[in-house]
Amino acid sequence: MEVLALDTESNTWNMGAPFDRRFKSVCYSWATENDSGASTWSEDSIAQLRDKIERARVIVGFNFKYDAHVLRKLGVTGWEDKRIWDCQLGEYIRSNQTWKYPSLNESCAKHGLGQKIDVIAEQYWAHGIQTEDIPWIELAKYAEQDSILTLALYHAQMACMSSSQKRLVNLMGMDLLVLEEMEWNGIRFDEELCRSRSENIKNQISEITDRLRRTYPDVPINFSSGDHLSAFLYGGTIVEEQREVIGFYKTGAKIGQPRFRINKIEHQLPRLVEPLRGSELKKQGYYATNADTLLKLRPTKATREIIELIQRQTRLETLLSKTYEGLLKINQEQNWEPGFLHGQFNQCTVATGRLSSSKPNSQNFDSEANDLFISRYDD
Repeated sequence: MEVLALDTESNTWNMGAPFDRRFKSVCYSWATENDSGASTWSEDSIAQLRDKIERARVIVGFNFKYDAHVLRKLGVTGWEDKRIWDCQLGEYIRSNQTWKYPSLNESCAKHGLGQKIDVIAEQYWAHGIQTEDIPWIELAKYAEQDSILTLALYHAQMACMSSSQKRLVNLMGMDLLVLEEMEWNGIRFDEELCRSRSENIKNQISEITDRLRRTYPDVPINFSSGDHLSAFLYGGTIVEEQREVIGFYKTGAKIGQPRFRINKIEHQLPRLVEPLRGSELKKQGYYATNADTLLKLRPTKATREIIELIQRQTRLETLLSKTYEGLLKINQEQNWEPGFLHGQFNQCTVATGRLSSSKPNSQNFDSEANDLFISRYDD
C-alpha cells in the first residue's frame, strides 16, 4: 500500500475539540487506490487500522493534526513514523499562504472533485444531534466520502504542484508531528496561583481607580472605556444618565412597577495633557489611549502621577484579562483537565508562513507570569 487517506468522525461537544473531557470519537474512514470504507471503533477495527497504517508509505489527511490526536487517544500508533501529507497545508501553500484554513469542500471544488455529503451536517449536527446518534448507514457513507475526497485531492495536488511546493508541504508534515505532540502534552499551570494573582490585581486596579476618581469626584468616569479615558486626559464630554421615577405602570406585565425617565447630564472636562499629533480617532474629538500612546505622552509635573497611574492600570488590566483570568477562562471554556492548557499551533494562518498559536497564544505568554507554568521534567 502506497498511500492511505484517513479521517475520523467525533462528537460535536465544543466543535469536537479532542481535549474536551466530553470528547468521544465515533468512527474512522479510509481510502486507498484499491478500496475505501468506514468503521466504528472496536478492538478488531483498530487492529485492522494499525495494519493499514503499517503497510502505508504516505498518510494523507485534511487537517491531519486533529485526526492524529484522535488516533493517539484510541491507542492507534505507527502514523508518527510515516510521511504525512496534509491536503489543507497543500492548499495553503498553493495559494502562496493567502488562503487561511482551507476547507475540504472548497478545496475539492477548486479541483472539480465533487463535494462532501451535506445531509449529516444539515439534518443532524445542525439540530444538535450527536454523531453517535446518527444512523450508521448514513454516517458511514458520509465518513467514507470524506476519505475518498481527501485521496482525490492528494492526487490533484500531486499533479499541479511544483517540486518546491511539494517539498515545503512535506516539511510542514514533519512539523505537524512535532506540533501534535506539543498540543497533546499541553502545558501545566498553577490554577490556585492564577486565582490568587487575579484577586490581587483586581484590588490594585480598584485602588488606582479610587485615586483617579479623586480628580473629578462628582463625574462617573469609567476608566476602562476608551471614550471616557480620552475625555479625562485630553478634555471632552462625559454624559451621565440618571433615571427619574415618573410614575407606575397601571396595566400590562409591568403593572405596579416604576416608570422611569432618562435624564442626561453632560460633564465637560478640561484637557490635562496634550494628545500626540496623529493620535486622533475617527470619532471626532477623541484620541488614542492605548498603552503605546500613553508611554509617549509628555505630562506636566501636576499630571505626571495621573498618567503613571493610568499606565499602571492599563498594564494590570491587560495582565488580568489576557493572562490570569484569561487562562482560567479558557481552561473552563475548553473543558480541559484542571491545571492544563492545550493551545493550538497553527500552520496555515499567517501570510508569511510562520507558526501562530491560539486558545491561548502559547507563543506570547507575559513574562510576569512565567512562574505560573510547571515543568514536568526534572532539572
